[in-house]
Amino acid sequence: MKHVSFYHVSPSETEEYFLNIVFRFQVSRTGMTSLQLPIWRPGRYQAQHFSKNIPQVRAFDPSGEEITLNKKGTSAWEFHGEKNQSVEVRYTYYAQQADAGGSVSNQEMLYVNFITCLLFIQGQEECACEVKVDIPEAWKVATSLKESKKGLWAAASYRDLVDSTFLASRELIQHHWKQGNCHFWVEGIGPASIFQGKLLESYRQIAAYQLEWMGHFPVKEYRFLHWIKEEAFYHGVEHRSSTMMVLGPPDRDLYDDLIGLASHELFHVWNIATIRPKELWPYNYVEEVYFPTAWFVEGVTTYLGDWFLVASGVYQTEEYLASLLGNLKLHFERDGASKQSLIESSIDLWLDGYGKATPGKRVSIYYKGAIVALALDLLIRKKFVHRKSIRDVMVLMNERYGMKQQGYELADVYRVVEEVYEEILPDFWKVWVEGNEPLEGPLNELFDFVGLKLESSDRGLLLNQFGEELNTDCQQWLIK
Repeated sequence: MKHVSFYHVSPSETEEYFLNIVFRFQVSRTGMTSLQLPIWRPGRYQAQHFSKNIPQVRAFDPSGEEITLNKKGTSAWEFHGEKNQSVEVRYTYYAQQADAGGSVSNQEMLYVNFITCLLFIQGQEECACEVKVDIPEAWKVATSLKESKKGLWAAASYRDLVDSTFLASRELIQHHWKQGNCHFWVEGIGPASIFQGKLLESYRQIAAYQLEWMGHFPVKEYRFLHWIKEEAFYHGVEHRSSTMMVLGPPDRDLYDDLIGLASHELFHVWNIATIRPKELWPYNYVEEVYFPTAWFVEGVTTYLGDWFLVASGVYQTEEYLASLLGNLKLHFERDGASKQSLIESSIDLWLDGYGKATPGKRVSIYYKGAIVALALDLLIRKKFVHRKSIRDVMVLMNERYGMKQQGYELADVYRVVEEVYEEILPDFWKVWVEGNEPLEGPLNELFDFVGLKLESSDRGLLLNQFGEELNTDCQQWLIK
């Protein structure tokens, strides 16, 4: 008999911001059973210890008798159970982390990142799950989960469940279109005027271009989810079939931030949700997982996420080059003299990668990683006169690792790039990825190919072009 884990999530009627959660399951074998809440979530490689939002966990057998739970760690509990015994776990969760990676419950909305609040049985992450969510009758729902019947959503496994989010509100904007065999939605909370013509058309162009560029889309449905807040905010989180983007305030022009974030998060469907480091295949939710390729996950996605804007026709060349300069400044003017390599900073994400670090210590895997991706793209294009590019790298990575659901290692990244380049590149890896020397000189050697030069001035860094018009190679770089 196939066991299905059942969850019931309902906003508390007596305690503001709290969720009441019931978890029902059957014990798989006699002995000690371990209950666990994830300590981190994919997309943010840092322990967040969501269990700090749970005041108490209690368990009961079918007769209503309480089962003794022993707390075994900050996010773990265990009890002695009998095979096939039915158990009901009850707890509350404080849902007031108002960003794209948290959970929020208030009078106007319910946003649940299931990974933050749903316990699981260690060793049963592949078991099917159902989740019942209580919301007011008039509210609308946006989620990548399938509704099996009214108010009940199903997932093939706990892993699929916690790679999904649940957004509900009375005022939920919803738009839909089909691109090839894939269905896309733009859904969110915020002024309806934001989710109109120009933004929707740009989302369509970006999605169409990325799908054609990669040639294979891993999912059949994808949702761009939004929460437009009253205060200044900028945050996005990727999932395999959706992204959640939280921005604000609504009285400023959010268009550029939205399309840039949406393009970045959409490409994560390939570059992390599908093409994934070996250390993260499958995800281990109960401990920190160090991997030296976070720069490839985030840096390549940062570079391509912006490049897709100009290649798809959403951005003009001048807009893209201004955006590129902004990213270059974030590395060279802030971290250019830092002591760590990209590999070291990839691992130290778990230590201090999202907050303030010791001055001069780390580099950003996003911005220096994006510079490495830019360098690889220009290096390949220069040798093959645009017949090859970083596209060949990503397509091959997808074929070799993503589509086979096989994780890659750092050596595999090197190997695939060198296979595309048709030459080994030990000096490149030593300088750009494994070292910490300044990159202005090596970058300008590559920029020369496309008629650009990074220069210092009393106004900071400038990205200048040779002559009054962009050269042919620069034009080729920005259109395919």
